[in-house]
Amino acid sequence: MSQALEQKRAKYALDAVTKAKENDGEKKGEGYGRHVRKLPAMILNNGLGQALAFLLADAEGKKEKASWRLYEDLQTWLYGADDEDKPRRVYPAQDGLQSPLIDSLMSNDRSQYLQAQDEALKLLVWMKKFADAYLPKSGG
Repeated sequence: MSQALEQKRAKYALDAVTKAKENDGEKKGEGYGRHVRKLPAMILNNGLGQALAFLLADAEGKKEKASWRLYEDLQTWLYGADDEDKPRRVYPAQDGLQSPLIDSLMSNDRSQYLQAQDEALKLLVWMKKFADAYLPKSGG
């Protein structure tokens, strides 16, 4: 049975939010949820490149930080895969290699940048809904 792309986005978003909650100890994904909730506005105000640069700067190279995990989740979704569960492939691998998402954004044309930005925003709609449903809000 084939799923619509919107269903695949929802499933991926739910899996990412669930994983963030399970892998964040006592914080239960609070930081991840905070970033998910503010990232769409950052993208709309500054563009996807600057929003991703913010996540990388916030992570300070520490893969256990929520900002790094969100960056990785967006990268995985936008790169897609060879299976039909992740058909996006805004930035397909070249010769079997994938550069980090930020490098792909800066080295490809404007239409791919805008396609990636649009797809990221569509995914974040679902991520934000699931974050609101399953992750604690800051200070609460």
